[in-house]
Amino acid sequence: MISLKTISRYIGMLIILEGLLLAICLVIAFYYGESQVRTFALSSSLSLLLGSTLYYTCRKCRRYPNRREAYFIVAVVWIIFSLIGMIPFLMSGFCDSISTAFFEAMSGFTTTGVSAMNNIDQLPHSLLFWRSLTHWIGGLGIVFFTITLLPNNLQGGAQLLTAEKIGLSSEKVHPRSGTTAKWLWSLYAFLTLVCTLCLWGCGMTLFDSLNFAMSTMATGGFAPRSNGVLYYDLPCADFVMAIFMLIAGLNFTLLYLAIFKHKVKALFKNEELRFFLAIVVTIGTLCTLSLIFYNHYSPAHALRVAFFNVISLQTTTGFVSDNYTLWFPPMWLLILMLNTMGACAGSTTGGLKAVRILIVFKTATCQFKRLLHPNAIIPVRVNKVPVYESTEHVLLSYFVLFALLIMCGTLAFDAMGLPLLDSTNLAISCVANIGPISGHTFGPLDDLNALPPMAKWLCSFLMLAGRLEIFSVMLPLTFAFWKND
Repeated sequence: MISLKTISRYIGMLIILEGLLLAICLVIAFYYGESQVRTFALSSSLSLLLGSTLYYTCRKCRRYPNRREAYFIVAVVWIIFSLIGMIPFLMSGFCDSISTAFFEAMSGFTTTGVSAMNNIDQLPHSLLFWRSLTHWIGGLGIVFFTITLLPNNLQGGAQLLTAEKIGLSSEKVHPRSGTTAKWLWSLYAFLTLVCTLCLWGCGMTLFDSLNFAMSTMATGGFAPRSNGVLYYDLPCADFVMAIFMLIAGLNFTLLYLAIFKHKVKALFKNEELRFFLAIVVTIGTLCTLSLIFYNHYSPAHALRVAFFNVISLQTTTGFVSDNYTLWFPPMWLLILMLNTMGACAGSTTGGLKAVRILIVFKTATCQFKRLLHPNAIIPVRVNKVPVYESTEHVLLSYFVLFALLIMCGTLAFDAMGLPLLDSTNLAISCVANIGPISGHTFGPLDDLNALPPMAKWLCSFLMLAGRLEIFSVMLPLTFAFWKND
């Protein structure tokens, strides 16, 4: 039985959190003396009032959600966060429509990073910071962030984490989900701080350094400048961002265990990590060679450009330092196929995740052996742990739904008048939370402001479905979910 009061209580707590985040932007608006003080004051007040009303009205209900309620909370709260998060964009006057403002907020929270705003350089500091903050909160997950602020004795955290599907390693940091969330978010914040200081030391302003660092660690792609990293064009900054994008693509649980528990060997023994790094090195090397011989770049520039863009796209960050559609065609087509994979599970990246691709490859290889030896029991193993047949079925279902969403999105965009290449790339970009697209009308350095309003709403749905790995979004839409049994 689903309790609407329990759902309202948790959603109320989450909305209160968003009100506090908007209050941070209010402080920044005050500091820079911007006219957006009123915008963020009203947005924050509305969020706090709505959240407090929901929470205190339902505070005496059941204190923890069951599995169905957890899935519903996770699916709905991302939409609510985006609806409230779009208010500053609308009130500021920098967004011309509700569809554009909601698209921008959803792109931020899902860390997709593709923008529908064509006036980034004109945005005030407070609004730029809000864009980056949506990335940073959405990086490890809205619910995951909230659990770090809840008391350890508050139940229901594990159910919510399962529903949000953050993909944590099977080796837990701590038995309590709240403590696990606190440790991982502390690591996340620490790495963001280090990245900020490094970028500041490379020559960026402190404000831009912080914004770029939040987008880098969240593998989002929003930048405080309309031409992104090309505004500074600093080799040192490119190197720093590439390193931290690579770190953000790792499983944060394994990263925590390696840094604080000194289990470094376990990190490098991880098959998914080795598989991911092998792909980055291989594709980066091929792109470097193609830029030298096909585009006639100098070796040093080719190495810098190739690995920065490969890491950025492979981790679904979306920062672009060169127009890769002008590269040797097989290279950027290969990048387009591979960046749907994303990086490791338990990271801030989007996409299919490397471990799923690895399991599919191993399952296919194992199937040949099973055909030759039908009576033999030949299990698929990852990190020496057997992959159960039920897991293989879930993976198959996920791949089918992932492909189906892209296909339906492509057909819908094409019906709205977009060229087929643009439609396909846009659908892939949204579902995999990649960001930049490559097509006839839109390129990797372009914004999507010219999209029809219906296309922006569809993009927002596809971004949400991709971020929550499809099942969490689709499950509340099924009849069985609401059936009492």
